Amino acid sequence: MTKTKSAVRGKIKRAIAGAAPSLAQALGGPLAGVAVAQISKAIFGAPDGDEELLSEILVSATPQHLIALKKAEQEFEVALLEASLENRRIDAGDRANARERQIEMSDWTPSALGALIILGFFAVLGVMVARKMPAGAETEFSIMLGALATMTAAVVNYFFGSSSGSKEKTRLMAMPLLSREAGEEKAAAENRGSRRSGG
Repeated sequence: MTKTKSAVRGKIKRAIAGAAPSLAQALGGPLAGVAVAQISKAIFGAPDGDEELLSEILVSATPQHLIALKKAEQEFEVALLEASLENRRIDAGDRANARERQIEMSDWTPSALGALIILGFFAVLGVMVARKMPAGAETEFSIMLGALATMTAAVVNYFFGSSSGSKEKTRLMAMPLLSREAGEEKAAAENRGSRRSGG
């Protein structure tokens, strides 16, 4: 990304920080291009609008622009959750296939490796807690413990599964309902305000 494009996206980020914080945050990371396309679609109706013109419009955004940005942000968040859920579904499928293979082939290798990994994790943890590490060895043991902790979590997920995927699914399913309720509450508040001003 050129310096000019970086500056333009920084301007867009500052302009939408209050109205669409999730999109603004994405502009500073690897999903910046996707976020810009989502914002462009909300303002211009097409994902490939001119970024410099987009930044100029957003600096003096109208209420209609802000409403479009909020809708674009909700769609962006739902898309991220759907992508995360799909990745988890693929991971769960891989684990299920591995379990089926183990059962069909009566393969004891995964169980043996899992037991060795868990024993290794607790052995290294016990050594680090019970004994003073040699000078300069703390970093190496910490790296080893971190790697074993990651592998231990993978072993537990392999044999016992994970509830994180169902939590993501529940959250994803709840988002449209929450958005609708928030819209209804906002409309009710505006109606109450209109009645007060009219009375």
